[in-house]
Amino acid sequence: MKIGELAERSGIPASTIRYYEKEGLLPKAQRGANGYRVYQDSALERLDLIQLGQKLGFSLDTIRRIAALQGAALKDALLGQLEARLEEIDRLRAILDAQRSSVAGAKERVLAALARGECRVEAAWTTDECFRKT
Repeated sequence: MKIGELAERSGIPASTIRYYEKEGLLPKAQRGANGYRVYQDSALERLDLIQLGQKLGFSLDTIRRIAALQGAALKDALLGQLEARLEEIDRLRAILDAQRSSVAGAKERVLAALARGECRVEAAWTTDECFRKT
């Protein structure tokens, strides 16, 4: 299939497909007599895997390294990367939970200071006294 058909079937722009090919994420396409790229059905499967990897938060470099492997090495690398991604998500979640707690606490302090009339609101932002009062 030509690049236009591959783009249509995959939902990925032709320019992105050319980029993936240039970056080694997608095997080089064969060239027809007219010089057009001709892709096998396996290219569509590879594009699906690239999209899945990106949705899971993997970098293109990680996807490229994993896609180059086969057999037991592929299985081990894939499982290792999935575990590392889960650990990264857990770290990010802990950071976001701590930030949420801090923001919620600041909101409560500001609301309490406003209710007591101890806080002025100026120019769409509160003065420091709103945050210092408990």
